[in-house]
Amino acid sequence: MTSSRPRTLALAVSIALAAAALAGCSAPAATGGATSTPPPPASTSTPAATSDMAGDAYAVFCEANRTAAAAKAGTVGEDLEAVTAQASAIRALLPLSDVSAQVAAGAEVFATSAEETAAILAQFPADSLVSDVGLDPRFTESDAVRRAATDPDYQAFIAWTIETCELAGG
Repeated sequence: MTSSRPRTLALAVSIALAAAALAGCSAPAATGGATSTPPPPASTSTPAATSDMAGDAYAVFCEANRTAAAAKAGTVGEDLEAVTAQASAIRALLPLSDVSAQVAAGAEVFATSAEETAAILAQFPADSLVSDVGLDPRFTESDAVRRAATDPDYQAFIAWTIETCELAGG
């Protein structure tokens, strides 16, 4: 079964890359500047509608993503709490409007994947390290991991999230 090991590792790396990318998410700029709207991808969103409808919810979502990414270096209990908050934050934004159909569909996939990840995390002792359970087959063979690695809607949503949350350069 040597051939399944590289595929499993590739899926785990895909999840880690998505988490690392989301770690750079920060709350949308809302500190008194003339533009407090998260920057949308070109021609997929209407800035005024985005800020008027969900500015605070976007800030919560971006913060939840940063917290969830950081929690990957901690315990299962910390990660479970962060992933649960992340799932709640995206659910509060759904359905996404003023974005492409692909990004909107990806948001739904992301929410389902976050909830599935939380359910898997709940199966481990809270004081376990995430790094010790990350390659467990419950994760590596889960639909959440498969979607993160292969679903173009999910990937479009991740790209949108990075841009919307103003990924810090570097």
